Order: sequence, then C-alpha cells, then structure tokens
Amino acid sequence: MKKTFIIAASSMLLLTLSCKKNTDGNKSVIKQENGYSADLPKDSTNIAANQSDEADYNAKDYTDRYVADDGSSALVTFNNTAKVKTISIRSNNKTITTPQTEAFAKGGIYKDFDITIVAKNDSITITQEKNVIHLVKARGQ
Repeated sequence: MKKTFIIAASSMLLLTLSCKKNTDGNKSVIKQENGYSADLPKDSTNIAANQSDEADYNAKDYTDRYVADDGSSALVTFNNTAKVKTISIRSNNKTITTPQTEAFAKGGIYKDFDITIVAKNDSITITQEKNVIHLVKARGQ
C-alpha cells in the first residue's frame, strides 16, 4: 500500500512539474532595435541581418519544393538580387548553386562547370555530363 501511494504521489509531482508553459513567445517574430517587430514568412529568406546596400535590400529570394520523376523531392531557391542571380537546389543534404548565364521570359539557364540547369515555368532540368534529372514543381506550391 505504501509503495502504491509513493509511486502515485511521485508521478503526480513529476506530472505537475513537467507541464510548464513556454513563455518564450512566437519564434517567427523578431524584435528590432526601434521596438517594432517584423513577421518573417516560413519559407522565405529575403531578409538579411545587416543590409548596407539598397540593391541588396530589394532582394527577392524564394524557395519552392520540386519533385523528381522517381518521387524524391528537392528544395529550389531562386536568388534574384540586382548583383547576383543564382539558383540553389538542395536534396539529400547536398546543395548545388549555379549563377544565371541567360534569362528569358519565364525562366533562365544557369551554368557552372559541367552542370547546366534550365528553369522553364514550373519545371527544372539538371544536366551533368550524360545524367539528366527532371524536376517539376510540387502540387500546392
């Protein structure tokens, strides 16, 4: 009887002590030095910490999820600043980043060494030597 009472009392004590409310606040709100706060979108990386150049301030980075023919997925980030236009493709903890060499209405061609990436509308084709990978924008994006 004593053992049951001790076990029940200790479990109740642990239960009440472990259920503390997290008072850290919302992690997607950043307090700025002037007292105002800015909300950051989840999948956007367009706000840099210290922006010294106005061209960098108007940067447009956006990330979308693309799916390959075999079902594997990749995160594709387009970096469109006034100085640099690049594409970054991340899959299986590996990232390929290439600069844009040609631009057209709804896409562009990105080349770096032996990798050529052609982005058209909602599809991306990656070519490296004789290997070709087709990516299509995931549904709902």
